[in-house]
Amino acid sequence: MIEKLAEIRKKIDEIDNKILKARWPWAEKLIAERNSLAKDVAEIKNQLGIPINDPEREKYIYDRIRKLCKEHNVDENIGIKIFQRLIEHNKALQKQYLEETLEH
Repeated sequence: MIEKLAEIRKKIDEIDNKILKARWPWAEKLIAERNSLAKDVAEIKNQLGIPINDPEREKYIYDRIRKLCKEHNVDENIGIKIFQRLIEHNKALQKQYLEETLEH
């Protein structure tokens, strides 16, 4: 199960890289793809008893985004703000998915 979570997170990392390189409307499609993985992550976290909030993972993402911003010549402040929103949205999607799943 941990391997599956790592596999999904690797896909998310690849999408994040593509988002920073992409131009609209392509980035929009990548964000939708990233969001769709939130349910898979929530399900695995629930099975493993891992909380939705994962400060270690978020630190990893932000450090990686800073590096990618430099590589792709994207303003770091804008890149971080974009991913703060994406992460918060994905956490909300995970919570919503778990609430809906646990109700049934």
